[in-house]
Amino acid sequence: MHKEEEMMKKAIFVLLTVLCCALLMNCIPVTHATTDYFTNSVVIIMGKCDTVTSPALWLFGFKVLFNKRVIIQANGGEDEKINALILPAKIGFYFGQENVMIHMEGTKGLFFRGEKSLFFQNTTQRIFAVCKVRDIWVTHDY
Repeated sequence: MHKEEEMMKKAIFVLLTVLCCALLMNCIPVTHATTDYFTNSVVIIMGKCDTVTSPALWLFGFKVLFNKRVIIQANGGEDEKINALILPAKIGFYFGQENVMIHMEGTKGLFFRGEKSLFFQNTTQRIFAVCKVRDIWVTHDY
């Protein structure tokens, strides 16, 4: 009888431990992200973001690129949102993305950045881009 009581106590302890772990796992935030790949596409990007990297210099808020790498990233900061339309073949539409990174290789096109402009300095963080891209990766939350 003593062994049966001891086994029952162990079983209840294990069951309570598993139940507590299951409840704690539901409280832990999990980050889900996915990456979409496109090739030979036309890209239109507009919105607000803090990070735009490329090898060329901004000229009065504009940048014209030929076969360059560009990374546009919104990290969920204040008012950071990006809208992107990717055409043709495989179509991608990203509306109001707050946590997104757009990595483009072989970029040919025109970029406008508000905070780099002499004429539109009060439009900080604004980005507008129209370009043709050889390879593009869009990493975003879903």
